[in-house]
Amino acid sequence: MTTIAVTGSVVHRHRAERGVVHLSLVAEGTDREAVVAEAESLHAQASEQATGHRRQGAATWWSAQDVTVGPVAPPVRWDADGTSSAPDPDLPTRFRARSVVVVRFSDFAALSAWVSELARVDGVSVDALECSLGHDSRAEAERAARVAAVADAVTRAGDYAEALGLSQPVLVAVFEPGLRPGAAGGAATFGLARASMSPAGGAGGFDLAPADIEVHAEISADFTA
Repeated sequence: MTTIAVTGSVVHRHRAERGVVHLSLVAEGTDREAVVAEAESLHAQASEQATGHRRQGAATWWSAQDVTVGPVAPPVRWDADGTSSAPDPDLPTRFRARSVVVVRFSDFAALSAWVSELARVDGVSVDALECSLGHDSRAEAERAARVAAVADAVTRAGDYAEALGLSQPVLVAVFEPGLRPGAAGGAATFGLARASMSPAGGAGGFDLAPADIEVHAEISADFTA
């Protein structure tokens, strides 16, 4: 009997179903009370709008987190000879307040419109835009990728057996990455890659174009023939 060891892999691409926007809401100034009040107002505005999108069905989920408030480190002074010196002690202490809001949209048109609106608001920073599959679609896509990776391994083994003039190969074992005995450990490559979004070039506003989602899977398998 001859042992045939092969890998099987696949990459499937799917249309994005969800868009996630990460927002930072920031206020800064020398009056701590005023800074906190401004940050609270920005946070309340973003949270209220996120709740509205959720109720209207344009968004599926949102969260508010990571609130930080504190003094800002004063700028370093640079002398004429290129050396640094202590900050100017006469400068007033500046304070900074920041919170984070993350919203997951199922309606990309609503997401585009909201991002365009937020881009014009002082104190709001759009930190990241990601796209992904919905929960049910993701599970099904990952299952399909696993099945396809095994089918690829079976095809490879059959091709080698035919080229060598051997009988139809019989499966002995299947291994996910890092689980083959004696092989170096590693993270399994079953998974889903989140993609970013970019402007589509439409006139007016941010007409976002979600990238396809890549779902990949890889296994190794032993056959005898």
